[in-house]
Amino acid sequence: MTSRARPVLVLLVLTLGAARPLHADERGDEARRRTIAVTGRGEVRAAPDRAALSFAVETTAAHAGEAAAENARRSTAVVSALRAGLGAEAAVTTARYTVEPRYETTRPGENAPRITGYVVRNQVAVEKAPIDRVGALVDAAVTAGANRIEGLTFSFSKQDELTRAALEKAGADARAQAESVAQGLGVHLKEVVTATTSTGPIGYHVGFSPMTAELRAAPTPVEAGEATVAATLQVSFAIE
Repeated sequence: MTSRARPVLVLLVLTLGAARPLHADERGDEARRRTIAVTGRGEVRAAPDRAALSFAVETTAAHAGEAAAENARRSTAVVSALRAGLGAEAAVTTARYTVEPRYETTRPGENAPRITGYVVRNQVAVEKAPIDRVGALVDAAVTAGANRIEGLTFSFSKQDELTRAALEKAGADARAQAESVAQGLGVHLKEVVTATTSTGPIGYHVGFSPMTAELRAAPTPVEAGEATVAATLQVSFAIE
């Protein structure tokens, strides 16, 4: 009788012994909740040195084929003008191409509007253009046949370097905030528990409304000015 009871006693002892580490982990979780959470911000200002541009060639004709043929002729001239201004290795691509019917206004008694023509649009994009060539590229594209500028965005060739500098400032700001809070609460900062970073968009869009080649009397001026690269750092510090 006694020999059969011993395994049961042993199992009970092992079960009680296994419960101790769980209790220690719970104390560790409670200690990790003693933190100060702050959000640091950092900014770096710099002058953009490159740009992305998007031009559109729009043609209209009674037949889709006619509109497409005229669009192809003018688009080829625009691409050639852009590549001439940027060099042989320029990144000039077709971003979008559409063919859409044009309808006349429906008259009383008519069941459906009648197609009066077709509109063909070819959007040509330029990536990483030097900032000092933007004005000349706009003039060349419009003169060659582009009749819309869909977008103009300035950016930086040293984006990674600027982002790191902004993050360093954000980290210093977070540390300073946490030290001020700790001093006010009468506690001491320990190690970093968590850290989460986020950065704003690199580059900024510029509104642009160019005049046609016939109306423009002088080269198009384009001034990039300065832009801000911003970073945010959310940090939790352990305290004691």
